[in-house]
Amino acid sequence: MHDQKPWWEEPYRIVQTNLRLTDADLDPEALAKQAKAFGASAITFNVGGIYAFYPTELSLHATNPFLKGDLTGAMLKAAHDHGLKMVGRFDLSKGTRLAYEAHPEWFVHNERGEPQEYNGTYQACVNGGWSLDYGHRILREGLERYDLDGAFFNMTGYQPYDYGGEYRGICHCQNCQQGFADMFGRRLPMKEDFSDPAYADYLAFKRRTSVAAAQRIYDTVKEIRPSTGVMGNGRGACDFMRLEIQRAVARPAPEWPHQPGELARWGAAIGQGKTYSCASTNFLDYQWRYASETSHNHMLRFGQQIASGAQIDYYVLGTFEQENREPLEPVKRFLHWHAANGDYLTDTRSLARVALYHSRVNAAYAGATLSGKLQNTAFRGAYRLLLESRIPFDFLSDERMADDNIGEALARYDVILLPAINCLSDNEAKVLDEYVSAGGTVLMTGETGHYDERGQRRMGFALKSAPATSIVHTAKTLETYFRIAEGETDLADTKLVHLHGYYFHTEPRDGIETALKLLPQPRYGPPELCYLEGEPTEHPGVMTRECGQGRTVHLPWLPEWHYFRDGLPEHREILRHLIDRASQRPVRIEGAGPVEVTVRERMNKAGERVVHIVNYAGQRQSAYDEPPVLTGLRLGIPGAVEEARALVSGEALAVGAADADGYAWIDLPGVKFFEVVVLSGAAA
Repeated sequence: MHDQKPWWEEPYRIVQTNLRLTDADLDPEALAKQAKAFGASAITFNVGGIYAFYPTELSLHATNPFLKGDLTGAMLKAAHDHGLKMVGRFDLSKGTRLAYEAHPEWFVHNERGEPQEYNGTYQACVNGGWSLDYGHRILREGLERYDLDGAFFNMTGYQPYDYGGEYRGICHCQNCQQGFADMFGRRLPMKEDFSDPAYADYLAFKRRTSVAAAQRIYDTVKEIRPSTGVMGNGRGACDFMRLEIQRAVARPAPEWPHQPGELARWGAAIGQGKTYSCASTNFLDYQWRYASETSHNHMLRFGQQIASGAQIDYYVLGTFEQENREPLEPVKRFLHWHAANGDYLTDTRSLARVALYHSRVNAAYAGATLSGKLQNTAFRGAYRLLLESRIPFDFLSDERMADDNIGEALARYDVILLPAINCLSDNEAKVLDEYVSAGGTVLMTGETGHYDERGQRRMGFALKSAPATSIVHTAKTLETYFRIAEGETDLADTKLVHLHGYYFHTEPRDGIETALKLLPQPRYGPPELCYLEGEPTEHPGVMTRECGQGRTVHLPWLPEWHYFRDGLPEHREILRHLIDRASQRPVRIEGAGPVEVTVRERMNKAGERVVHIVNYAGQRQSAYDEPPVLTGLRLGIPGAVEEARALVSGEALAVGAADADGYAWIDLPGVKFFEVVVLSGAAA
């Protein structure tokens, strides 16, 4: 007899009730009934940390002043009575004045010795006694009293910004000063900037100590309750992952509508088989926790998440008794749909043949590089152009590149795209070179790999398969064009593509192929003098080198960054053309409308694929309105398909005969928010 799977490896729908102190008088029985009726399979409920929602015996653990009895214990019983799992919420990131006055050395202090206080709570230092010891006493007390199904830990790690968004500075408590000196033999940086020589070391210090803190929490949970699932954020030991989607209005415009899909893809890449969810916050932002998101935004979020294999987590402040109730009924309907169809959405694997390289190291250290300030928009431009080209894609994480099975994992992909991944380690470069030699295609842009994993400039490119040996000169402020020759894109009526900013002049290797030619910089005013002069230069926009059985393609500029900023199709089409030359798509979709398409296979159902189509037509900058139904979409699948069924519309779909390219075509029903098509008998 096989052991039963842990509950978090089955389809789940968590509702997180982030309780306020004044919620201490809630009726656990009524809340459990509401959650069950809402479609939840699990509920996240407060246990302790800043405040105890049970009668604690720990003198420095503040008790909720409104508490009348054992609210946590009553909720656990009610949840289990109604067939719900309960995830205990612990916030060990802060303590109250009670703890601070007893042990101020446990908490964050900036270089001026000021504590990081907000609303009577004090930020705990990752390296202080609250995090290292007292928080674990709280955790032990909670777990010894309650047989929790899961444990969630809020706001772990370094938090230099308070809830009001104010930057409070680097912690300079004695614990941090001593720990940093022991690790690196130097003083802490005074600011978080690469102009301070100690900052690169500080990034490594934060990473190592945060991972160690997460491991300690995990070990404590497993020592006391081995069956309790630890819900983590992907930055340390955990059993399953919970990420979070919220608006964060302070982020620079434009609104990034792909955050749910980005997080879900990252969860898949970093988790390597662990289940993951992306909690959709009911509210707009921390400052406006009673202003709800539109139901249309939640549906776009849910569509993206399930398209990349994520489970569902919905986060409300307090209980279901919300001032703004508009999203609740649509979200409830979605959760019931998910409950009916969850088997098709769990235990699946992406069939994408293209990977977008996601580097946490590059995000941290690219600021030390010449073009590093553009790394985030370059990455998101690459994300957009893949999605808007309707190319299914996964993330490939730098944190998995030392895995023993990395060669096998990379062999699933025809193409790996590295958008301005300036910082690469020697090991990453070696793995990518081996992938190319075995027959893969690497597309790299800008300064990719010209710096090591700490942002230190190399003498040349890290990839030995690169078409050039090194960058010899950088033009930083160009305002010109590339000339497009016949066949270099599929845009028959577009002969120029504009370039703004960086162009990296390289030392090319012998025997490479080139495409696109850089034009001399023209004048742009007055209009009477705006004409192209001179012949195209010999500086290419695309360089390709055959290496082993594969190839590496370098674009010594940043077309993906241009696409993020300007959205012109020629920048997208250059990369789309290069990708389609090297890879056959596992699914095609035709018809008008802004859609994302992914395709996954069911691991326990041979020959069964699940195709997700997500409709973005309701999203306009920061507005998320009801989307129009997209009609006239056609789905093309390579190989034979015996049956096709749409899970949202509930329709059986007719499958046409394969065309000359080997794709069988299916006319889709109208797509409102998203559609999920289950295909049986599809070729593997």
